[in-house]
Amino acid sequence: MEFISKQNFADFVKGLYSEYDIFYPKKNSGGGRDWAKWQKGDEFSLEGHRTVLPVKYFFYSPQENLVAKQRRPLIIFGARGCDTRGLELLKKIYLDDPKDPYFRKDILIFTADCTSAHSDCFCSVLGAHPWAEKDFDLNFSPLGDGCLIEAGSEKGKEILRKNSEKLEDVSETHKKEQARIRAAAEKIVNGQNNGVTLDMQKLKGKIETRNSAFENHGKTCVSCSACTTVCPACFCFFLSEGKENKIRYADSCQLPGYARVAGGANPKKELISRFMHRFGCKFSWRPSMHNNLGCTGCGRCISGCQGKINFKEVLIEVSQ
Repeated sequence: MEFISKQNFADFVKGLYSEYDIFYPKKNSGGGRDWAKWQKGDEFSLEGHRTVLPVKYFFYSPQENLVAKQRRPLIIFGARGCDTRGLELLKKIYLDDPKDPYFRKDILIFTADCTSAHSDCFCSVLGAHPWAEKDFDLNFSPLGDGCLIEAGSEKGKEILRKNSEKLEDVSETHKKEQARIRAAAEKIVNGQNNGVTLDMQKLKGKIETRNSAFENHGKTCVSCSACTTVCPACFCFFLSEGKENKIRYADSCQLPGYARVAGGANPKKELISRFMHRFGCKFSWRPSMHNNLGCTGCGRCISGCQGKINFKEVLIEVSQ
């Protein structure tokens, strides 16, 4: 690990701008954080928690022309642990056979530890932490007078080597402060979730059985697909091909026509079956296929739900 002061951090970002487009979390008028393109003179803090929209939208936009186009290399600065866990899941989809050769091409991920938590965050319920543990190029741990930086890839190490004059050795005081800030963030998340941690094997055994939790919470679902839209791990899409373009459109298992086939039959016509489908995908099928949960505990589905459904509470009730 290395340490970078606040002053040198600003110079570090300016230096990267000569080679990369940089996106960072910028506070919006409602107090949340949206992704913004960095311009000279912009200042940003890595403290806080996750953005409104996940990092996946740099890889999977609602509508995208798949015909290759040139662009500048990109740095996503300030992604959170829930974002990288989502990217780990998307990697297993897009880098499997058939492989998407452009997925993550020329994109670097610079993560940052959460120093607070959104009221809907529940990563601790799934046994995760409010910081990234892998799938990053560089991770930044905000401290009072700067940041600790950990390299997670060869490209990350190369960037640190190029900026070695801006870096300092890590002291024991820095390490203790990092541990204290991480423990404080974890305490916040645990506290707002009442210290609950789910048994994933027990949940997997119950998640595909229709029960009162799905019936009761599903009553207010309006099939708006907000939950899948803001989820960092949902990936369904369909393709439309023309003479010159191939357009990929985001799809959602919560839409009434999602499962409809050419003959007109629709095995997921009932709203409750689509509501259950999402949970089955995340907590049964994807763990079986990819050995990973299809949920990161970011809580964006709760924040975005028009039916005011608390998906965490659904999981807890189903597991009981």
